[in-house]
Amino acid sequence: MKILYIYRHPNMGYSIGKVFRPIEEEMKKHAEVDSIYLPVPNYSLQGLWRNIRYARECCRKKKYDIVHITGTEHYLLPFLNRQKVVVTVHDFGSIVVHNPIKAFFKNLLFINTLKFADVVTCISDKTKDELHSLIRNIKQATTIYNPVGPEFKFKPKKFNIDNPIILHIGTKSNKNLENTIKALAGIKCHLRIIGELTPTQKENLQHCNIEYTNVWGLSDEDILKEYENCDIVNFPSLYEGFGMPIIEGQSVGCAVLTSNISPMKEVAADAAVLVNPTCPESIRKGYETLLSNPEKYIEKGLENIKRFTLSRISKEYLEIYNKIIRRL
Repeated sequence: MKILYIYRHPNMGYSIGKVFRPIEEEMKKHAEVDSIYLPVPNYSLQGLWRNIRYARECCRKKKYDIVHITGTEHYLLPFLNRQKVVVTVHDFGSIVVHNPIKAFFKNLLFINTLKFADVVTCISDKTKDELHSLIRNIKQATTIYNPVGPEFKFKPKKFNIDNPIILHIGTKSNKNLENTIKALAGIKCHLRIIGELTPTQKENLQHCNIEYTNVWGLSDEDILKEYENCDIVNFPSLYEGFGMPIIEGQSVGCAVLTSNISPMKEVAADAAVLVNPTCPESIRKGYETLLSNPEKYIEKGLENIKRFTLSRISKEYLEIYNKIIRRL
């Protein structure tokens, strides 16, 4: 079997590559694997056409059994119609816009084109449900979760019950730092925030008398150390396609608090404290529950991550590839 993985330009973000590079390496145990990064990091008409031509040329030079678009570049699909193509959809958050002109083109390029895929894999049932709401009667969609990276390994440590370090990754509005700050007022802890804070967020932290430190621009190695050094991962997000901090935190032995909405509750199952992310009081009560028995959630988390191992997720992709090839 010969497989080609297609990645967006690195300047458009490394998150998808971070997920799929380990899958790509694992797949080399079973197949001949190549990968490419698209040459243009924007969605101008010229950029789209250059990326389309580049992808077509790569497929023309070498016959692949499977071409896998690892995310976002759905517009390539109609132009790879002589290939057997799998595309992975991570979320639709950036596609839903209110401007009617932008909405038309985003629907044309990133939603309607999904009909041309042999299989669409979604990283959560929540994303798959969104897909079905946008494209009726799409039959080739299935859920395959993201794997946790092999570098995230359990490291036993004593939980700091007197002054736990709570790790919060991301400061955009969907990461829900504002309600976290309100919930933690009066709870003895150290809030470790990854991501540049706004002036308003800093004011809120000071007003609620939260002990905190703040860093950003960290490497992957630095992020791993942050997980290893904390006691709790705080992830009461308002919107995600998946929720990697849940399983990354659980893998290294952290207790996790997250949202009781999809896909967070889907990923966490019963291995995290689930809260209403829009209600600071619910988040606060969640912390009271967690701090009453943190070891319970650490143990459950280590059991939960078995669903997201690299070998298991890669096997699921391999089964999809083989099914497509058998249909030839």
